[in-house]
Amino acid sequence: MPEQPIDWNRYVEEYHDASPGITEEVLADARDDGGRSPYEWLVEAVPPGGRTVVDLACGNGALTRLLDAAQVVGVDRSIGELALARTQETPAHILRAEASALPLAAGGADAIVISMALMLLRPLESILVEARRVLRPGGTLVATVPIRTATPGPASPAFAEVLGALGQTGSDYPEPLHGSGVGGRFARAGLTLVADHSGVFSRTVRGPADAATVVRSFYAPGAGPERVAAAIEELQSRVRSAPVAITYRIRRLVAVRSNSC
Repeated sequence: MPEQPIDWNRYVEEYHDASPGITEEVLADARDDGGRSPYEWLVEAVPPGGRTVVDLACGNGALTRLLDAAQVVGVDRSIGELALARTQETPAHILRAEASALPLAAGGADAIVISMALMLLRPLESILVEARRVLRPGGTLVATVPIRTATPGPASPAFAEVLGALGQTGSDYPEPLHGSGVGGRFARAGLTLVADHSGVFSRTVRGPADAATVVRSFYAPGAGPERVAAAIEELQSRVRSAPVAITYRIRRLVAVRSNSC
């Protein structure tokens, strides 16, 4: 029988309901050469002085807590992640909603941020059009997306090894955003891509429990529990000898809504 297509929306929602906070567990300890985490790197691209900032696909609020604005709104569809976000010490308004139908007024946001999620939100064009609706003229969208199609670098083969162990080598996200056509997709939604940078972030896997968390943090639809367990054991066996460095390549996209209606 032909292989059934992956229902990414269902997979991602069930994944985050079952493992809330796992993305922050992994990325909060990752650092670039300047000592920044991926969250701090994203925040640096948000123009200062904005009154309202929307954290779309906010998860457990890892990025929400770093945003500096009079009003911060966190939006996600995962019940598990939102329950965790609401336990955090943050004045942010936390809402459950679809990214394509935000319960927010048109033109009311100075900025929208999307950390490590835009490549999962479908259909992308509808998400971008909705983001444009919510942004004020001149407002900014900042998104970070992981790059998983190539080995991050010869100094860190662990990333590619985990992908291979999970059977995900050569696989990609439902909305890959690492190609050259990204600007055109933004433009068709009424957003102008003004900056596009890549960053490299590394963390050390220091023990068996940490190794299990790192492996489980990879999206691997269709891998099955036995394959996931084998991938965990493979990384754990390496960590027992010495800590293992794992490197993530991330792309940061900055777009602006035009001043026209």
